[in-house]
Amino acid sequence: MRTITIYSTPTCPYCKQLKEYLTEKGIPFTDHDVSADETARADMERLSGGLSVPVVVFGKDTPDQEVQIGYDKSKVEEALQK
Repeated sequence: MRTITIYSTPTCPYCKQLKEYLTEKGIPFTDHDVSADETARADMERLSGGLSVPVVVFGKDTPDQEVQIGYDKSKVEEALQK
């Protein structure tokens, strides 16, 4: 399974839904609070080209890296199958 990195903020309802979904499925992920971590925010901007959250990165820094902006359960499920 590819690693999952999430860039989020504590007040984002979609970030919360995404993390709850992954937790319920027992899928490990690394979460970065971009409201408190400037380095993580800069990394998120570089990856996504913007400041919208959540940003989900599957397989970060690998040849099959996939970046998703926002939370779309069906797209997350599809990425988890890869």
